[in-house]
Amino acid sequence: MKKIILGIILGVLFSSVGTVFAQQATIGNPPTQIVKITIDEDGSAHVIHVVEPSIQPQQVTVIQNNFTNLQIKEENGYIPQYGEVSGNVKSFMLFPTDKRTLIEYDLKNVVKLKDGMWRWDYVYLAETKFYLPEDANLIFTNETPINLAEKRGVNCHGCQVKLEYELGQTEIVKQVQWQDKKFDVRIITLADISSFKFDQPNKKITFDVNDENKYVTLIIPLELLWNPYQVLLNGNTTLDNEFYSDGKTMWLGIKPDKVGTVEIIGVSAVPEFPLVSLLIFGSAMVVAVRYKNKFSLR
Repeated sequence: MKKIILGIILGVLFSSVGTVFAQQATIGNPPTQIVKITIDEDGSAHVIHVVEPSIQPQQVTVIQNNFTNLQIKEENGYIPQYGEVSGNVKSFMLFPTDKRTLIEYDLKNVVKLKDGMWRWDYVYLAETKFYLPEDANLIFTNETPINLAEKRGVNCHGCQVKLEYELGQTEIVKQVQWQDKKFDVRIITLADISSFKFDQPNKKITFDVNDENKYVTLIIPLELLWNPYQVLLNGNTTLDNEFYSDGKTMWLGIKPDKVGTVEIIGVSAVPEFPLVSLLIFGSAMVVAVRYKNKFSLR
C-alpha cells in the first residue's frame, strides 16, 4: 500500500516538474525530531536526525546540501519508504511509520577556524545537541561562556546559535601569595595578558590585556576575592558574565573591546572575612530580615 501511495505522490510531483522542483516543495508535515551533531577536530560533523514516528508524512530538511555518506534507516535497521524533494535546500519525505527514523550524513569542514577559535553560525529550527571534540575548551554560545564540566554536549532549542570554541589548552595560572596562603587564579584566553596584580586593600585584581575582542575567562577562588564583581576596562564599566560556581571558585567571562587595563573589584578580599564567615553572615542576615518582617506584622 505504501508503494502505491508513494507512486501516486511522486507521479504528481514529476507531472509538474517544471514548477515544483524549481522551488522548495512542502509535501509533508514538519517533523518531530532531535538533531544530534558530533563535531570532529578538523571541523567536520556527523549529523543524525532522529525523527519520531508519525501517522502522517513528514518532510525533513537537511542542514546543508553538501552532505556525503547519506543513510536513511529505521531504528531497527530497516529501510523506510521515503522520497527526495529538491529545492534550495534538499529534504526527504518520510512516509508514515511506527518506528523512529534516522537520517545520517556527514558535513565536511562545516566549522571554520579563525584567529585560533573554531566558529559555526548554525541555524536550524529544531532541537539540536552538539557534541564537541574532547579537547574543546573556552566554549561560547552567542558570545556567552559556558562550562561543560564533565559533559561534552551543548543543547540548543530553536535553534539559532553562534557556536565558538578553542581546541587545546591556553590556560594561564597566576599565583597570588597573601601572608601564609597561596591562591591560583586561572585564566583561559587567547589574548596576551600581562601585569597581573592582586590589590588586597582595594579588593581587586588588575591586569593588562594587549589584544582586543578576545574572550577572557577567569576562574577566581572565592576565598581570595568574593563576588559579585564589578569589572572595569580603562576605568569604565565593561560587560561581564559570572556564569558558573562550584562553591569554591567563580568563573567570570569578559570580552574587552579594546586594549588596556582590566580591574575586577569584589565585595571582600582575603583575609577580610573568611569564606565560612561570609556564608554564616549571609544566612544570619536572611534570618534577621524574616524575623523583622514577622515582628512588624503583629
